[in-house]
Amino acid sequence: MSSRRAIHKTMILSLSLMLLPFMADAQCKSWTKRKCNPLVAPYKFNETYNSTQLTPGDEAEVNLTFFSGQEYRIVVCSQPQISPISWKIKSGSKIIFESLADDPKDSFDFKMESTEQMEVIIWVPDAESNTGIVATGCVSILVGFKE
Repeated sequence: MSSRRAIHKTMILSLSLMLLPFMADAQCKSWTKRKCNPLVAPYKFNETYNSTQLTPGDEAEVNLTFFSGQEYRIVVCSQPQISPISWKIKSGSKIIFESLADDPKDSFDFKMESTEQMEVIIWVPDAESNTGIVATGCVSILVGFKE
C-alpha cells in the first residue's frame, strides 16, 4: 500500500512541475493585462503578448514585423523586482532606439517608411542582492498601432 502512495505522490509532484511554466506564463499574462496594456493607449493594442520571466543577467529577444505607412508604439514593461531593465530596437545592425536602465523609458513611438522586420532586445542588468535571493520577474513587449 505504501508503494502505491509513493508512486501516487511522485506522479502528482511530476505533474505539478510540468505545469509550473504554464502557471507562471498565465500569471505573467494576467500581470501584463493589468499593468502594461494601459501604456499602449491611445494606440490600439494588436493583442499579441510577448512576455517571459527573466532574472538579473538574462537577455531575451523577439523579432517583430512592422508595415509600411503604419504608426506604432512599442511598450516594454517589467515587474518592479527586476526594474529598471534595458532594451533596444534594431533593424539589421542599426540601433533604432535604446532605453538603458540608468535612463529608463517604457515606450517608443515611430512610423514605418517601409515594411520590415526589427528585433527587440531586452536585458536585465546584473543586480547585487544583500539577501542572496535572485529576483525573477515578468517582462512584456506590447505593440500598438494607430488606426
